Amino acid sequence: MALRNRHLDLCQRLKDAGGTPYIVGGYVRDLLMGRVPNDVDIVLVNGDNQSVSNFLHCEGEQVGKDFPVFIVDGVEIAHARTERKTGRGYTGFECETQGVTLREDLERRDLRVNAMAMDPFTNEIIDPFHGRQDIIDGMLMPVGRHFGEDPLRVVRAARFAAQLEMTVGGAVADEAIGVLHELHTLPGERVFAELVKALRAPQPSRFFRALDKLGALKILFPEIEALKGRIQPEAYHPEGDAYVHTLEVIDRARELDADDEAMFAALVHDLGKAVTPDDNLPHHYNHEALGVPLVDVMCERLRAPVSFKRTGRLAAKDHLNIHRFAELKAVKKVRLIARLGGLHNDFMLQRVALASQADAQGRGPVLSKEPYPQRQAILEAARVIRGTSGHTFAHLKDGRVIAQKIEQARAGALKAAGF
Repeated sequence: MALRNRHLDLCQRLKDAGGTPYIVGGYVRDLLMGRVPNDVDIVLVNGDNQSVSNFLHCEGEQVGKDFPVFIVDGVEIAHARTERKTGRGYTGFECETQGVTLREDLERRDLRVNAMAMDPFTNEIIDPFHGRQDIIDGMLMPVGRHFGEDPLRVVRAARFAAQLEMTVGGAVADEAIGVLHELHTLPGERVFAELVKALRAPQPSRFFRALDKLGALKILFPEIEALKGRIQPEAYHPEGDAYVHTLEVIDRARELDADDEAMFAALVHDLGKAVTPDDNLPHHYNHEALGVPLVDVMCERLRAPVSFKRTGRLAAKDHLNIHRFAELKAVKKVRLIARLGGLHNDFMLQRVALASQADAQGRGPVLSKEPYPQRQAILEAARVIRGTSGHTFAHLKDGRVIAQKIEQARAGALKAAGF
């Protein structure tokens, strides 16, 4: 696949200014994997001259604090560089650009599949570390010892395992050991950003399995790790413990085309099963309520947006109520829909209902395609409720009486509609 004309034109202008541009990273990897490449990233070799500097500052916008990167026509351009670890965390590096070769720039990268480049004028693939072979093998491997210098690379490797549907190699796990103690230095929002990307992958469970293999799951997501070994009633959960169930639920939610918030709700819906009394196992009585504060803790640590926290809390608290929606009395159906935001719109209600469907169907291959009419039923019931006017009671003085009358009218509308 040749570069688009505008990208090729940009490379030509960089070359005319005195630099040697190469396309690097994800574009090359996706091209070789038969995927549609998205972002184009350019690394400049021999770009340390005034002509190139003038071009970048005149044509582009400089971003980044630790190392200057320029955005020109939506393309990220950076000078070839080497990195030397000088401190802890993912920002503890010093960079050098003088006289750095393309191979040296590729060598500082995380995984061999991301350490390839392409000559934009000839389409020649430069692959000094055999990333193409890793693609063939379906195995993620580190470029070298630099992998273990950056804790963020551990999370990224797990995310790439999910996105690219590849396996994390043992060499990645070996390199990760030396940096696990620095995982706590990662800002919560960086980990959350990687989580969201992983939850968009075709099979999000790969992300958590990879983190587990790398020794990072218990550090980054202790609430998920704690679900391991929490047995469930075999008659209802033939897939195994609550950890296995949770991974099957997020994979099913992905199949249902869940958005980011619904995926997060599916992930956290059963956190309470980690803290139910051992004496009651394999039953998890009251795990719904017990899971809500765990969702809060997880969201605070990851600095998740308020909307994710709200949807996650509701999924934890009410997924069983959606399962038994048909059995609820009409007034309880009204209250449930109200809690899930269904009195005004379907957005949050849709997300929690989808997560509930994924919960019901994330129980092994036999149950994965079982019908789940509850999801459509609660959405239709919400539409009936929203069509019930409360203006009839506007003449009443007492607000509590008005609220009761409206609730009764909504319950009556549900009964009349067959709910």
